[in-house]
Amino acid sequence: MRKGIIMGSLLSLFILVTPSITYASTLSTATTVSISKQVNIHLRAFPYPYRAMLSIDSDADHVDLRKFNIVHAFINSKAETPLGQGLGLDVSDSFFLYDDSNLPGPIDVVGSKTVANEMTLFKGISDQPSVYAPILLDYMRHGWIDTFHSSGDFSRLPGSKQHFSRQLVVQALAWLAKHHAPAIADLTDHGNQYNVGNFGSYHSQGFYAYQQGEVPTSPYYVADLYQHEGVHFLWPDRFDSKYRRSTEIYPIRLADGSMIWGFHRFTGYVRTWRTPKGYRMDHWRLVWTPDGLWEELLPSSLQRLISRGGYAIVANHLEGNEDYTPLNSSDVEALVHLAHLQDQGKILVARTSRLLFYNLIHQGLRYRVYKDAQNQKTVIDITKIIDPVDGNFVPSWKQLRGVTFLVPQSSSVQLVVDGQPVPATDVVLSANTIGIAWYPPDTTDWAVSLHSKAYEKLVKSMNKG
Repeated sequence: MRKGIIMGSLLSLFILVTPSITYASTLSTATTVSISKQVNIHLRAFPYPYRAMLSIDSDADHVDLRKFNIVHAFINSKAETPLGQGLGLDVSDSFFLYDDSNLPGPIDVVGSKTVANEMTLFKGISDQPSVYAPILLDYMRHGWIDTFHSSGDFSRLPGSKQHFSRQLVVQALAWLAKHHAPAIADLTDHGNQYNVGNFGSYHSQGFYAYQQGEVPTSPYYVADLYQHEGVHFLWPDRFDSKYRRSTEIYPIRLADGSMIWGFHRFTGYVRTWRTPKGYRMDHWRLVWTPDGLWEELLPSSLQRLISRGGYAIVANHLEGNEDYTPLNSSDVEALVHLAHLQDQGKILVARTSRLLFYNLIHQGLRYRVYKDAQNQKTVIDITKIIDPVDGNFVPSWKQLRGVTFLVPQSSSVQLVVDGQPVPATDVVLSANTIGIAWYPPDTTDWAVSLHSKAYEKLVKSMNKG
């Protein structure tokens, strides 16, 4: 009998397992565990009442602080912003560690900024924190940033010198640890073939042979560093035209023999044809720019996501244009519509790290159901998570946020994790569902400007180490 369960208070009625599959879009295809033919417990696909989950996964290309603050104050907070009343959506972003790009062109009409002015953790490729470092740390802690975008912006003009090194990543990760930055679980690859520290698609060769970050004999090998520091999910620079999926994650075996979870992102539309000699040709129309955000959030696409159920991760570059207003009116309208769908309990909008971890937890969840002889309640005991990449584990209840079961009558059901009751304050009930509460919303406007009083406080806090 599992440790933590009171001996003598249980009946041995939990062994009947019925491997039935339920196809309703709000139910998972996990094994149904029952204590009798009359009482069935189903794992719901998403937290009640949502029928789908969506993430906007933003790449940091051409980001500066002005555009970042406008975008996230509007999307994440409930404050009045230049784009209108804030929407309170949980949308996170990515960041660059370094900037070594010499590509031409403006990134912001305000101040005539170029790639040399991108918001990065360090100044160029030096060991000196940039003026943005204290703000980036703060945004990580408040969930506005949850993803590494490669190891920085190393995209360069043809014929330029290569400056990337493993030591740069060693230095950056040590700095983040020293300043108690939260673990960053996601990494998205970026840029042209000068970004040699990228990894995940090296085995495909061709264009992807540049991805040396997973090759242990390469001077650009860094995959082990990121995995050691907590990166679990990787987008390996693969375009994707599929909008909805029943799971967004899949295992990748890297060239060093290790495994990591890959994940999909919708990037645009593809037209495929064959040449007279039979060669396959793909023509992509990418919509992952700010000007295309509205097209990634079309009402018809969102309605299909709701009706069929599933996950959607749409890739974008929310701060990627140089315009005075980072998002256009069509983007704003699309985001407002998305917020309404969340308010109506149809689509749960989640930052990418939360969606991916929920996806992992949900598809690997194992549980048993039994009767408590003392109070006659049906007990759902979550026992472990099957994780073929990073190893099976017994979760804490906090790692199970959003997990929800369909039950005949919630008032007669108790939810426990490895024999330990979930705190009553974090159990959510409806007439026929019981689950663990999703993350509490944070709609604070965390935007900080350089040289403000809030900024000076962040600088002092960072300098204390």
